[in-house]
Amino acid sequence: MTAATISYSSAGITSAAGVISLLDEPQIELKIFALNKLNLIVHEFWAEISDVVDKIEILYEDESFEERELSALVASKVYYHLGAYDEALHYALGAASLLDVNQSSEYVDTVVARAIDQYITQRIKLCDDGSDITIDTRLELIVEKMFQRCFDDAKYKQAVGIALESRRYDMLESAIMKSDDIPSLLSYALGIAMTLLQKRTVRNTVLQVLVRLYTNLSEPDYTNMCQCYIYLNEPQTVVNILSKLISGSEDELLMVFQICFDVYESATQHFIDEVMEGLGIKQKKEKSTDCDSALIPLL
Repeated sequence: MTAATISYSSAGITSAAGVISLLDEPQIELKIFALNKLNLIVHEFWAEISDVVDKIEILYEDESFEERELSALVASKVYYHLGAYDEALHYALGAASLLDVNQSSEYVDTVVARAIDQYITQRIKLCDDGSDITIDTRLELIVEKMFQRCFDDAKYKQAVGIALESRRYDMLESAIMKSDDIPSLLSYALGIAMTLLQKRTVRNTVLQVLVRLYTNLSEPDYTNMCQCYIYLNEPQTVVNILSKLISGSEDELLMVFQICFDVYESATQHFIDEVMEGLGIKQKKEKSTDCDSALIPLL
């Protein structure tokens, strides 16, 4: 019996037994034929196929078998239906390029989500905790493809979220710069950084990335830059920006007002004192009662 003499259609069949039986045939071409057919019907007949998933695993583990990736894909789909998501991801990684992350299906969405969660966990251990771990390049490839999918679908906020959680600052920058509304996405990233990133070193790294992007805008956003510098505890940098803006246009003077209010509202007293000293403002001995008494004299 050869593959050329066999024809199966998923439409109208009531059992996968016939296809499954081909896995026991000695001819390699029949095993490959069976795997291709099983891949087409696995979502319907996964319960039957699960009884022989060990045979499919053996084919994947055989390095001389030319369709190892196909074996892994079928096994992954079976384990997905069994609710064994770690095993599903394990074999999905083995499927390599056969796993199409751009395909819209519950299986793909589940496996990709599992991959991203595992990648984030490993990246946090690597970047935050300094653990000596090596991230599986196949796992990283799935996440890279997911980033590209976000870019292609213009889902830049989703890309920013994944980038921040996985400490992929390069992808954070790419997502923001590819957006058609860079200022809005910068503000979105800043909000996430200040509310969800608990580790100071990580938050500061993100803020430094955002400051660089704010600086490189066609019209630098000094207001948000200074907000970042407040959290980074860099009063002298705020002093330098205020000194530059004070001698500028009317719009820049209005920006100085805004920055001063932000400093008063967000910064510590020590930070405010440093800014006032840097600007050469003498503090009044009496206690101030309104927010413009400390910094507004520079205007």
